[in-house]
Amino acid sequence: MTARKLSQIRNTHHNISKMHKRQLHIAKNINNKLDKNAIIAQADKGKTVVIIHEQKYHEKARTFLSENNFEPTPLDPTNKYQAHITKMLKQRNLIFHKHQHARLIKKNPTPPTMKAQLKLHKPGIPIRPVVNNRTAPTYKATKKLNNILNQHLHLENLYTVKNFTKLANNLTKITLKDSYRLITLDTKDLYVNILIHEALQTTRTQLYKHNNKTFTDQICILLEAMLNQKYFTYQTHIY
Repeated sequence: MTARKLSQIRNTHHNISKMHKRQLHIAKNINNKLDKNAIIAQADKGKTVVIIHEQKYHEKARTFLSENNFEPTPLDPTNKYQAHITKMLKQRNLIFHKHQHARLIKKNPTPPTMKAQLKLHKPGIPIRPVVNNRTAPTYKATKKLNNILNQHLHLENLYTVKNFTKLANNLTKITLKDSYRLITLDTKDLYVNILIHEALQTTRTQLYKHNNKTFTDQICILLEAMLNQKYFTYQTHIY
C-alpha cells in the first residue's frame, strides 16, 4: 500500500502545473466578486487559498511584527544598500567580471514587500511572513552568487530532498515494511533563527576546503553584504 501511494504522488506531479493555472483563474474570478472588506490570502500549506476579512488579515500581520519586535524605521535605506552593493561588486574582481556589473545592479530598486500566508494547521491561525525581494538592490547579485556557491560548495547532502516528488521517488527505491513508521520533525522559525555570523563562518570553513583564501574571502564579503539587507515594507511602513 505504501509503495502504491508513493507512485500516485509521483504520477500526480505531472498534472500540477495545468491544475495550478486553472486554480489561479478561479481565484481571480472569486476575487472580482468579493466585497471591498474581504480578500483572498494564500495558506501556508497545501496550495490552498483563504477568503478572509482584510482587517483581520492585517491584524494578524501586525501581531506577528509586534511579537517579533520589528520596529518601523522613518528612513528608506534602499539607496544606502544600492550604493553599498554596487561598491562591493566592483571590488570583488575574482567573483564577477567587470562586464557583469551593469547586469547585476538592480535599476530603480524599491524596498522588498512582505505578505502573510495563513497557517491553517496551527491554533489561532498565525501567519508565516513571506518577503518578496525581486525589487531589492541585491536581488540580481544574490541570484548570481547563489549559483556560484552551488558550484564551489561541496556539501555531502545525504539526507535532503528538493520536494515531495523527489522524496517519493527516493522512497520507491527502498523496501518499506509494514512495521516501519515515517516520522517528521518541525523546527519553529528555523531560518530566521540562524545567526548570520555563524552561517558565514560555516560557509567560509566549507569553502576553504576546495578554494583559495582570496576567492573565499571575496565570496564571504559579498554574502555578508547581501545577508545584512534586512528590511521590508508592509502597508505604509518600512521595518
